[in-house]
Amino acid sequence: MTAKDKAPPSRKQALTGLAVDMMQTSGFSALALRDLAQKACIQAASLYSHFDSKNALARQAMALYAQRQRDELAVIDLEPAGNVRLRRYIDMFAATLGNDNRLCLGLMLAVERNAVPEDVTQEIRLFSAQNIAWLDAAWELGRADLTIASNMDGKAAAPMIFGAAEGMMAFALLEPDPASAFRRQLSGLLAALGVTL
Repeated sequence: MTAKDKAPPSRKQALTGLAVDMMQTSGFSALALRDLAQKACIQAASLYSHFDSKNALARQAMALYAQRQRDELAVIDLEPAGNVRLRRYIDMFAATLGNDNRLCLGLMLAVERNAVPEDVTQEIRLFSAQNIAWLDAAWELGRADLTIASNMDGKAAAPMIFGAAEGMMAFALLEPDPASAFRRQLSGLLAALGVTL
């Protein structure tokens, strides 16, 4: 199925995508359903025909964000070499920063862990596990194809790389060109860990 053949998103999917965009820049606490309705050009009351609550919307938004990332990672998995997959992973995060200095939605919601409900926190945990599992596999592929020269196994490297990526993303916002700063910093870490970039 090509992009042209894909059906347009449902109203609920479009609203969820808009919520993702809003929370990536302002977080969960700043998400107001009235603002979402205004951006979507609908009456605020009609949001409740799609979502029971702000919490339900946030859970759907995090699930959608994770699905979008799974789709991107599936494309990256077409690359045959582990180091190339890791380079593309860096590019994926940098592209988020390059889109109006947005942060990863998982990071934005994790920072507000005391404000988000448990079902949203569970979606964040699943997102984190998704990233760590993918990084573990990419790392082990690189060790096998000799594009990563490290005695560290993927189980140890993956959470370290994911945590570093999330942290570096936040601090990159302090730089004049956040996407370039992030790319440079995470590439430097991976090179120091033995990844041929």
